[in-house]
Amino acid sequence: MKPLRIAVIGAGHLGRIHTKLVKSIAGVELIGVVDPLAEARQRVEAEFGVAVFENYHALLDRIDAAIIATTTPQHHPVGREMLRRGIHVLVEKPVTSTVAEADELISLARALDLVLQVGHVERFNPAWSAVSGFTRRPRHIAAVRSSAYTCRSTDVSVVLDLMIHDLDLAMSLVPSPVVEVDAVGFTVFGPHCDAAHAHLRFANDCIATLDASRTSFQPQRTMQVVSDRAHVAIDFTTSVAKVAQPSDEVRQGRLDVRQMSAAEQDHLRKNLFQNYLPLQEIQIEKRNAILDEQQEFVNCILTGTSPRVTGEQARDCLAVAERIQQSIAAKRSNIVRPATPDWTREKRRAG
Repeated sequence: MKPLRIAVIGAGHLGRIHTKLVKSIAGVELIGVVDPLAEARQRVEAEFGVAVFENYHALLDRIDAAIIATTTPQHHPVGREMLRRGIHVLVEKPVTSTVAEADELISLARALDLVLQVGHVERFNPAWSAVSGFTRRPRHIAAVRSSAYTCRSTDVSVVLDLMIHDLDLAMSLVPSPVVEVDAVGFTVFGPHCDAAHAHLRFANDCIATLDASRTSFQPQRTMQVVSDRAHVAIDFTTSVAKVAQPSDEVRQGRLDVRQMSAAEQDHLRKNLFQNYLPLQEIQIEKRNAILDEQQEFVNCILTGTSPRVTGEQARDCLAVAERIQQSIAAKRSNIVRPATPDWTREKRRAG
């Protein structure tokens, strides 16, 4: 069987990671890496010993698939060109800058029977995979994703840069549309929002609270999922997951703390996470999420199966992200700034 010929479009931070990992996949030939910046091309060529190109048009007749790791505004034009030429696409998140652009890519992929996979990589995080059996039918989801300022992804807001990871995870858990969105945010370096808080309500009354900041002094990537049967806590950075499940007598409401003696209450407090809400740390398999994402992309192309994160799912996630940004913008537009004092006039009055 001929190797699957792939190109990486974009040689920035994520592009270099994709380049390094895709070279290790059996049955794949990395034809080249594309970037308009000479410095980026030189760095990738020296680091990985791969062919580099200034423009992806030089590769359109030489590849079967492309990994698009450009800036977000380029996802749509590059993805559209690839799909029109019959090339399968794995595009980094967010899928595009707008829902209309995403719809066009989805329509092209459908019409031409091509794979359109979107890089919501946390779906492949081994900690997320390990707790999948405990996160069904959630009632509340709370996520925090924060980092120091990296000067990357400044072409989009923190909603599309960081929060969208947790938004995608939440929407993958709740089989119900988002019916209410309320959000606030602020800009530190501009022009886009650098920190945001969003409160979402789904039609089934599940609530999600999402916090994201890229100007934080406390890096964090965590999520808690609470259902009637479990409380799950995930740390995506350390790949640690913990699950607390109520015992049968707690779940069935057979305990009434108000009727307990002081000794019984003391026993409950001391043994809460042993007997009543038994807590366990889930064993996590050490895996590379981006490599697993790439491997699935290759397998979907070869077998004709659908990827874990489809264009349609990414489009729906982007639609809610747009509503979050609109809520933030509406509040910012209502801020009334005090008029600048006329100090000259005030001085005249004082004199």
